[in-house]
Amino acid sequence: MMADVEEVKVVVATSARPVGDVFLKIDADQTRTDVEVEAMALAPIPTPQVQWRKPPVHALAALPGVALGCLGE
Repeated sequence: MMADVEEVKVVVATSARPVGDVFLKIDADQTRTDVEVEAMALAPIPTPQVQWRKPPVHALAALPGVALGCLGE
């Protein structure tokens, strides 16, 4: 359990290609995570589908389309 952790950031990047079909988001603040998931469900634009949630992690499906930019470019 990570209840005593204030913030966790995990960054995974590759310059060659996307990493899989799922993005794992980790956030020690469960309230912030709940608000984000609810906002994505209500948004009138395409948002990633939440594949699963197991606090402090939720897995987001990849969205189809073309990347708007690449890290480091």
